[in-house]
Amino acid sequence: MAHSSGLSGMASDYTHLRTLPALLSVVFVMAGLYQFGGIAEVHIAWVDYTLSTQHATIASLGVFLLAFASSETKSFDHYEQSEQLAIAAGPLLILGYQYSDTVFDLVQTESMWGPVIAFLVTVVSWAVAVR
Repeated sequence: MAHSSGLSGMASDYTHLRTLPALLSVVFVMAGLYQFGGIAEVHIAWVDYTLSTQHATIASLGVFLLAFASSETKSFDHYEQSEQLAIAAGPLLILGYQYSDTVFDLVQTESMWGPVIAFLVTVVSWAVAVR
């Protein structure tokens, strides 16, 4: 990326640099909302196709890995133990909810709070991972 000179050029460079992480964050949050039931259905009308929660799982994990790999820290060893647990909790919960009946049943309680808490755990995991 070419760097611009002057204050407005620096602001423009910074904006372009921050666009990708912001876009990844939106994709991660939207996929999480869909996976954990915050969004009922995603239907692409142009091709008459409805996305599944497996699509959300793949999108969430792919974006998570991409964002973690491009974070300033990049190495799991550079995080404190509590941060490592938070980072690991997100992908494990995403995978477990999709592929493990035990995790799915644990999250799907009688109230809406199970999926809400699961979603918030993944968002915290994301926030810690991309710092």
